[in-house]
Amino acid sequence: MKEIISRLFHMLAMPFCLGFYGGIWGLKRHLSQSRIPSVRLRTIFELYFSRYGSWIGYRSQFGGVPCFPHGFYGVFISHDAKLGKNVVIFHQVTIGSDTLSDSENAGSPIVGNNVYIGAGAKIIGRVIVGDNCRIGANAVVYKDMPPNSVAVQAPTRIIQKSNLDNRHYIHRGDVWHYFRDGVWVRDHQRKSGGPPDR
Repeated sequence: MKEIISRLFHMLAMPFCLGFYGGIWGLKRHLSQSRIPSVRLRTIFELYFSRYGSWIGYRSQFGGVPCFPHGFYGVFISHDAKLGKNVVIFHQVTIGSDTLSDSENAGSPIVGNNVYIGAGAKIIGRVIVGDNCRIGANAVVYKDMPPNSVAVQAPTRIIQKSNLDNRHYIHRGDVWHYFRDGVWVRDHQRKSGGPPDR
């Protein structure tokens, strides 16, 4: 109950705080410049992004407000990441630190100006992405990229099969069901054990 009341307070306080600081980026600027950031303001900042299933570290540094063409959905940006100006970030992007002590790549990404980051791309560890780079959808960047370069995902392999059963199964009670035409259908052939052979 205490947690519900606390969340309700922060949800009601969120519009006031965003208005007072001039929006979420103004609040982020305030938090990153504070010697000891307010726990309540940090919580409001984190709750704002959690609505989108995302997390942006308030200590992360931006040269300017990034462009999020599809919103913040699924975006993760590490506390210690540094991004330049005019960075375009699509949904499901991760710009994350490598915090493993024995890693050769331990640290956080530095992303230059005018960088375009496609949906689902990942930039992990102590990586420098130069100015004017483009990172394609689902590409994983773990090495430095020189300015004006492009990173792309490896080509998809197509494997030909026959008679694939792509039904989605769940176990309810002691019977398996599969999804078809918008409803769950009972699989009368299989009553217990693992899902039907595919």
